[in-house]
Amino acid sequence: MTSLIATANHNFTIDPTGINFTGELTFEEWHNLGLQLVPIAKSIGFIVGDWINYGESRYGEKYDEALKRTGLSYKTLQEYSYVARRVEMSVRTDNLDFHHHKLVAKCKDPEAQRKWLDTAVKENLSVARLRKSMNFGRVATEDEMEQDPADRGVVTHLALINRLIRWWKQTTENDPVNKWDPEQRANVKEDFKLVVDIYEAL
Repeated sequence: MTSLIATANHNFTIDPTGINFTGELTFEEWHNLGLQLVPIAKSIGFIVGDWINYGESRYGEKYDEALKRTGLSYKTLQEYSYVARRVEMSVRTDNLDFHHHKLVAKCKDPEAQRKWLDTAVKENLSVARLRKSMNFGRVATEDEMEQDPADRGVVTHLALINRLIRWWKQTTENDPVNKWDPEQRANVKEDFKLVVDIYEAL
């Protein structure tokens, strides 16, 4: 296999299936390797998403063939493309995970996206706590995170439905469905197919 990261250190290689350690690393070497890897992991969704969006705008239908060759699922590529398109480069922050940005991608206004991302950094919000905070329209407290059975691992269908209702009211109040663009509607409808499948199974 070919190493994915060029390195002068012969004590390890990074392959598509992981890291192969062939010798001893000093603590500093191990630490520096992590400093190279983590930013890539946090950024890969945006990197691939920007690549897809460039190909679509530059090559039109031709880019479909390139996407097929990546080996990634269409849903994953669609998610990367959607978030990269919705969250402008100037709004993104390298202090947060791609999944934080995926949450704020539902906000049409870049200023609203920036506000929530800045809040997530300032308050050190996890993805779950940012999601709840956006549903509330304010920062969810630690106590509120503990009070929800779904956040404690005791998942009931009523708790999940109540969270879904709160999210729907908050989302449509600030951003009515009739103002959503076709891609946004399609993405949300795709997500809700899982709920429909559960309903039809009853």
